[in-house]
Amino acid sequence: MKFDELLFSHIGEMGKYQKRQFLLVCLPTIIVSMHALSWTFAAVQVPFRCSLDNETSSSSYLTDALNITKCTKYDEPVSIEDKYKDGVECFYENNQCETTDGQCNNFLYYHGNVKYSAVERWDIVCSKGWIKAFIQSAYYVGQMAGSMIFGVLGDKIGRKKVFFLAIVIQITCGLGVAIAPTWWIYAVFRAGTGFSHPGIFVIAVVIGMELVGPRYRKLASVITGAFFALGQVLLGFEAWYVTDYRWLHLLVASPALLFLSYWWLVPESARWLVSQRRFDDADKVLQKAAKTNGVTMPENWWELLDEDTAAAKGNYGMMDLFKYPNLRRRTIVAFYLWPVVSMVYYGLAMKANVLGGDIYINFIFSALIEIPALVVVYLLIDRLGRRILLSGGFFIAGTVLIINYLLGDISTPFLAIMQMMISKGAITATYASLYTYSPELFPTIIRNTAMGCCSTIARIGAIAASFIAMWIVERYGKVYMIVPFGTLSIIAGLLTVTLLPETMGKPLPESIAQIEESATETEMQRLPTKPDEA
Repeated sequence: MKFDELLFSHIGEMGKYQKRQFLLVCLPTIIVSMHALSWTFAAVQVPFRCSLDNETSSSSYLTDALNITKCTKYDEPVSIEDKYKDGVECFYENNQCETTDGQCNNFLYYHGNVKYSAVERWDIVCSKGWIKAFIQSAYYVGQMAGSMIFGVLGDKIGRKKVFFLAIVIQITCGLGVAIAPTWWIYAVFRAGTGFSHPGIFVIAVVIGMELVGPRYRKLASVITGAFFALGQVLLGFEAWYVTDYRWLHLLVASPALLFLSYWWLVPESARWLVSQRRFDDADKVLQKAAKTNGVTMPENWWELLDEDTAAAKGNYGMMDLFKYPNLRRRTIVAFYLWPVVSMVYYGLAMKANVLGGDIYINFIFSALIEIPALVVVYLLIDRLGRRILLSGGFFIAGTVLIINYLLGDISTPFLAIMQMMISKGAITATYASLYTYSPELFPTIIRNTAMGCCSTIARIGAIAASFIAMWIVERYGKVYMIVPFGTLSIIAGLLTVTLLPETMGKPLPESIAQIEESATETEMQRLPTKPDEA
């Protein structure tokens, strides 16, 4: 008997126990989301100008000694006469980085909407503007390292220990960014926070996938994604009211202290324990689950398992993903899909202000767009299948981006907004589908390693998106973001639909042999049948 059959025939596919544990592992993803995007508001750009002679840091940003170039409110032009009204920001574009005497060394910032930002504290403007992009990428570098290390550790020492360790690191570094005295120490703490990201988010998805039956596995990615979007919405509201970046970081990091109780609340994955032949420990977990769900587990149930399931323990590493032909094909395609979806998703998130208007409202609205997209995934992923939904999301996002480029100046603001919404929604649905699909492509004995590698490579896309969106686009134009992103997305869709199998409704593979055998059976079914056998 396969472990899936044994587990869900007695425990059930989605009982009270699974719902409770799934909620527990999803809650920390809210904090993960807030940390991931908190730099957006910690380093929010505010109007600034060179400090004039005899001015101090306490001098007013607005002065009659200079000519105001323009004033805006929610990115809409307003009269210069309204410069002292609430919400109005005015700019001295001819006196920002240089004065008539040369490059300025001191700056004054407008405090009408933002009390204190990291940009002001370390003067991350003009010639130091690269620091903002560097810190943005530091988070993803840390996330890349965390994906590699936590992915392997999750298969070696277990899901629970990795999950808890990542929470401790997140709390430490999350509080550290609030008190960092220099920008480079801040960047180190940001990298540490990014390091914890996959240890929480990816492990939460894996635990969720291993808790529920095939009919409910879409919940592991869709609901986790909804919690991630909820974190963005909460961050937007918190940043709206807390405009000192130090207090904002404290507000974001502090609730995670509650998750230290998870050491006693969240058990180890029973599926992982079985793969390690730790049947006594697995029995304790499953007996508790059975009691919570009001059912019973048979005694010595592990004796009913097939030999390939019970003997699944082994020392497997990243290189094993490339040793076997069918597993290798899945791995190579997955290693392309992950950086592309990450690049497009974070690239669009960084350019959400294409909508215009207030940055806080835009951010919240952009996060809310993701929830309907996730609902679509929930409704269709077990009807259309993983492969069609994933490739369709890539095709839609890529096509809309290419259309945006082809329209050029013909595009209207309303059309641009609609294109952004469709692209962001499509790539969000793709991301959620990929989180459901990828774990189903790999066997239990190496699943966490594979997911860790996928998440690691995805960070390459996020790092590239940081510099493309914050440097190349601003210097050379949006064509250098839209065309590559669109083209790579369309290629990803083609690879998905032509090279990957459908996994909808199928049990999770326990061993590499199951993947190789299933692929062979599929190929045999495709062979033409002899006339006398018809």
